[in-house]
Amino acid sequence: MCFLKKNHSRAFLTLVSLFMLSFLCASCADSEADVISATSTVVFDYDSADASPSVRLAVFLQVTNEVQRTDHFEVSNAASGYTWSVSNPGIFTGMNRSYAYSLNLNAPEGADIPKGDYSVTYYDAAGNEDSVRFSVNYDDALLSSTTETCKDYLKNPVENLAIYDDANELLFMGKEKRSWKNNAAILKDYRIAQTKRVCYVTPGNALICILPAESLKETEEN
Repeated sequence: MCFLKKNHSRAFLTLVSLFMLSFLCASCADSEADVISATSTVVFDYDSADASPSVRLAVFLQVTNEVQRTDHFEVSNAASGYTWSVSNPGIFTGMNRSYAYSLNLNAPEGADIPKGDYSVTYYDAAGNEDSVRFSVNYDDALLSSTTETCKDYLKNPVENLAIYDDANELLFMGKEKRSWKNNAAILKDYRIAQTKRVCYVTPGNALICILPAESLKETEEN
């Protein structure tokens, strides 16, 4: 069974930015399909303060060959029988690193993202393949948490701030600056900013809780 939805919301831009900021491992070129590692993030996305989050799985593969030669990859969890086939993965390169990724792997309606062991099989355009494994773990209490309680179920979370313009393009991702005492201070640095989202991230980006968007313009006098 495959449960893959396409979406390019602010939350996904946030996740890509967090990943690029956090992983600095080098890679080298190679003519064969060769996956160095697979990294997963379970995303808990809160639309409102009093609602439980939507939950999805993001997977990043660091590859040694030219990432543009990526054809597709498959993510499987044997315990549940779920398989996600990613036929048009996102790619990015930079600083001698190449990644193929999917940000939106969903469990079937009414089910949760399975915990435990996963396998990933990566295929390049020449038909070469390579396989790696990763595991997923989280506190079940997160599934019914709210924005007020989610941080209690994360181990050693770091708080980051994401800032977006009116087209939902990410302008900033990282630790909130000390000079940002209020929204007006943020708007002084980012005049075209419209919204912000607080993100709680565990070490290694294993889990991320993304809080609802807050308008910067409506409260800039606060």
